Amino acid sequence: MPRIYPLLCLSLLLTACSTTPTLEDKPSSEFIGLNKVSGSGFSEAWGRPGAGLANYRVVQVSPLQSAGAEIVQPASSTRASQDWQLTTQRQAALQAGWAEAMGAAAQKHGLDTSGNGEKVLRIEATLTRIAPSANLQQEQQSPGRSTVYTEDSGEASAEFRFYDDASGELLAIIRDKRRVGNQVWGRASTVSASGDVRRLFNSWANQLLSRITGLPVSTHQEIDP
Repeated sequence: MPRIYPLLCLSLLLTACSTTPTLEDKPSSEFIGLNKVSGSGFSEAWGRPGAGLANYRVVQVSPLQSAGAEIVQPASSTRASQDWQLTTQRQAALQAGWAEAMGAAAQKHGLDTSGNGEKVLRIEATLTRIAPSANLQQEQQSPGRSTVYTEDSGEASAEFRFYDDASGELLAIIRDKRRVGNQVWGRASTVSASGDVRRLFNSWANQLLSRITGLPVSTHQEIDP
């Protein structure tokens, strides 16, 4: 039978609070020293027994990595003449958006983001897969003239790693896959896509940091600061 570690549960509360996250007995075959966590509210999660994430009050947020993400091109009906590309400008915009989301979430949850102190939790985030619903190249060149309609802005997958900054010990890994947007059909534009990404980042940031503070957030869906 799986056992529940109190400190880990404080740091891995479900957003909906309907079930209790459980650290399974069997060690992960993929990550040495980590056990799988069931009921985490994310697609997959692993944690180190006795990690005590709730004891960390200072975090260091590393820049979001996205250069190596798998890119899934939009359907032919929503594609421009060229493939969608994760340009350096888009990577920089994603990094800035993630930093803003994590900063706002940390302030909400009472966490220090200075990265200074004896007990610092380093958080690394990597976008592993990006599947945009449309290539808005034409809309970017002629804003307001897009005739593409989509249900949302696409889909994104990410991996989050938590380290003790002083020792470098890996404490937890979370993988998640989500739709980007509200799944309501509408006219696609760079403005709506940017808003969808911002809400996704806010959702991930709030949910991740609620695991550290032990404070649940109200819903698993996108949350504004």
